[in-house]
Amino acid sequence: MIRNTFTYIRIILIAGALYLLFITLFSRTAADVDLWGYLSFGRIFWKQETFPFQDIFSYVPTNPVWVYHEWLTGVIFYSILDYAGPAGLQVLRYIIIVITLYLIYLTAIKKSGNSISAWMALLPAVVLISYGYSTIVRAQIFTYLFFILTIFIIESARRDQKWLVLLWLVPIQLLWCNLHGGYLTGLGLIGLYALGDAVSGKKIIPLVIILLPATLITLINPYGIEYWKFIFHAVSMPRPEIDEWMSITAALKNSYMIVPVVSFILLSLVCFFSFMTRSKKYFTEILILMVICYLGYKHARHTIFLGILFGAFFPAILFDIRKTSFPKQRFVNMSWIAPILLVIFFLSSHWLIHRSSPINYLPSYALTVSYSYYPIGALNWMKNNKIRGYILPFFGWGEFLMWSCYPDCKVAMDGRYETVYPEAVHKEYFNFFMAREGWQIFLNKYPHDMVLIKPHTKIHDLMLQQSAWKHVYADSTSSLFMRKTFQETSTNIH
Repeated sequence: MIRNTFTYIRIILIAGALYLLFITLFSRTAADVDLWGYLSFGRIFWKQETFPFQDIFSYVPTNPVWVYHEWLTGVIFYSILDYAGPAGLQVLRYIIIVITLYLIYLTAIKKSGNSISAWMALLPAVVLISYGYSTIVRAQIFTYLFFILTIFIIESARRDQKWLVLLWLVPIQLLWCNLHGGYLTGLGLIGLYALGDAVSGKKIIPLVIILLPATLITLINPYGIEYWKFIFHAVSMPRPEIDEWMSITAALKNSYMIVPVVSFILLSLVCFFSFMTRSKKYFTEILILMVICYLGYKHARHTIFLGILFGAFFPAILFDIRKTSFPKQRFVNMSWIAPILLVIFFLSSHWLIHRSSPINYLPSYALTVSYSYYPIGALNWMKNNKIRGYILPFFGWGEFLMWSCYPDCKVAMDGRYETVYPEAVHKEYFNFFMAREGWQIFLNKYPHDMVLIKPHTKIHDLMLQQSAWKHVYADSTSSLFMRKTFQETSTNIH
């Protein structure tokens, strides 16, 4: 009787700690800047009769075809928001997170056969993984899901020698490529597994065979071969102005994403030291880890993939260490250590992420549009004064303006810049935005009616000196300039 009572207490402690840990790490409400681009596409997809192959949101030169690699994400997100509101998007996000974490755990079990090792690896990994879900809600959540699902399918086929299961990779690629351009990581995984297993002397023919149809099926998209051309260009193009595309060293230098960056460095060192020092050869795993670590080093946004790999691959190392380094009888009973460690881990994670905020006991289903980031005040002023026209915006606000102001207003640039705008145009824009040499070119070349930027920036100070522009609105978040000739033709401005 007493033993059963203690068992129930342990179960409650473990379940409660996991629940609170999930809320601490994943219950976020801030709207991602790209969300508005998805929703804007979804809205025109459902409301116009033909597929939107051309951009309608901008007034500067755009590409002949708008190759939007996240088009299906936009269709799904808009439908959910339209029928279920922000709570619907949050529920979708929570479901995908749970499935992703569960697949990581299942993959770890499949590789190690030990649940304790799986939990020990997943807990530190989940801190890094959580930063991939820090806003509501990006198309990357589908890439994280399909990334681990691809690994799970390949590991299942390799372990059980049931190669027909690899056929699932084909429809996965079809769905993946229409949801997000990250589908290339799925094809890369198949290739890396084949290469690593070839060096290790393992069977690779099924992996080589499945790679061809998994690749060709990605041609089934609204844009055909143009999609591939865009993806290869997008993968190779530099993005020095976008923070999440900076390297690890640049992120550390600029104090950007410090927690995930430091977690990435620590987990990568643990992985390589552990894998390289074991007598058992893990060549395929090491090869995949090397590629993912390289991508994470090059671009901070890719560090999340290492968290997924750590949770999936490292339990095999932990179990190997346990079997070879410690006699079985020297292991203490984990029945009480596990819940205690979980509680400690939860409290540490809450302190690390939320600091002095109170503990939340329920997940949030809201969608927050922060007045401290988005130009809500300026948009309300424009609405009250019935202002319509062409807006040159701060880069992070472009898609929000598309969603909030179209068709009354169009934008000069937004977060879809690599999918919509010719390279020459977005180079001119970033020269303006960053107040570089020649910044006036973009300002004078196109028919901007308004400039909406952040105060206390270099470009803001330069705009204050422009005689052709009048400063008509300002608050702590945004500053609005209006071309004087445009202001003269606008009425009811006060």
